[in-house]
Amino acid sequence: MILFFLFLLLVFAAGAGAILLLKPDAGYVLINYGPWVVETSLAVLVLGVALWFLVVYLLLRLLGLAVRLPGTLRASLARRREDRARESFEKGLERLFEGRWRRAEIELVRRAADHRAAHLNYLAAARAAQRQNAAARREHYLRLAALNKPEAEFATLLSAAELQRRRGDFEAARATAQRLRDKDPRHPYVIELLAESQAALGDWEALHALLSDPATRSAWSTPRAAALRLRAITELMGAAAQAARLDRLKALWDSAGELRGDAELARHYARALARVNADAEALAFVAQRLAQSWDAELASLYGDLHAADPVAHLAQIEEWLARYGEKPELLAIAGRACLANKLWGKARSYLEAALRQRPAPRLYLDLARLCADTQHPEEAARYYRQGLELAAAGATAP
Repeated sequence: MILFFLFLLLVFAAGAGAILLLKPDAGYVLINYGPWVVETSLAVLVLGVALWFLVVYLLLRLLGLAVRLPGTLRASLARRREDRARESFEKGLERLFEGRWRRAEIELVRRAADHRAAHLNYLAAARAAQRQNAAARREHYLRLAALNKPEAEFATLLSAAELQRRRGDFEAARATAQRLRDKDPRHPYVIELLAESQAALGDWEALHALLSDPATRSAWSTPRAAALRLRAITELMGAAAQAARLDRLKALWDSAGELRGDAELARHYARALARVNADAEALAFVAQRLAQSWDAELASLYGDLHAADPVAHLAQIEEWLARYGEKPELLAIAGRACLANKLWGKARSYLEAALRQRPAPRLYLDLARLCADTQHPEEAARYYRQGLELAAAGATAP
């Protein structure tokens, strides 16, 4: 804007001078100050004043440049340092993604102090150090990241927890992840880190409590989360069965929610009921599951449970035979149920039918006992021998 006004002043002065020079009577100016007297033409005065203003303006500009020069130089050097720091950061990230861990660490740290986001340099350098198994350098970079930008503590702790888990320090990872969860209870990755650490440490009670929380499940609802929750319930069921705590078993099954549809969890629950001698509960549970869909393992377990009413027990098995067909598991447990009811002919028929479909040492043993109980020692000896041969072949098979 100042240059524009100076330009107008010069144009005006030049125009005025030209007019005065072209006129026959250009006029003159007389300046008297004390002993000094200056007399000149009007055109020369106008041009002189314009030149004086121009000289003053240029001098002021030069003075301003001289005053601002140190600051300008500092700003220029700062911009250069920032540009070089940014280039070094970008090159370090590129080397990190290329798997050149040592070179990445050097590039990330070299000009970190000049980078606008130095904490990012140190966090990335910590990952590069981790890849080189340099634990001391990794921890040093994490401390520098926290000191460089305290408000980025969450990102620093998250990186620390991830690196702790990767090196197998699950105790530290769990503690760090818990600190992070106190800050943000619904952060999905924080929940994942905490859950994985608890699983690695075998802290099934805490893992079950974490993943059973509706808020947690809505924040982290992945197949991995479901698998960890299933593992926690399974492990806790095993502990409850070992401690003979039927009430705890039932409570865990009730807490499983939608996971109760998982076939393996149902089998584990049924086996746990059998281990605590809750045969009546196990029979009712298996009957309920088999009424919905076929499960060979549950069917086999059903045949091994003690039934207070052997007749009703056999009737239930024969109902499944009519529904699901002559499956080897059903034929085997039907034969054993007939043995319990002393129905020798029926028992032999079922067991031999099961043996034709799928030979098994236990079927030979059942038939051998049946023959021994019905006074057929030669047949019993033959079945004993065949069962032993089959078991030995299975034991020595590669």
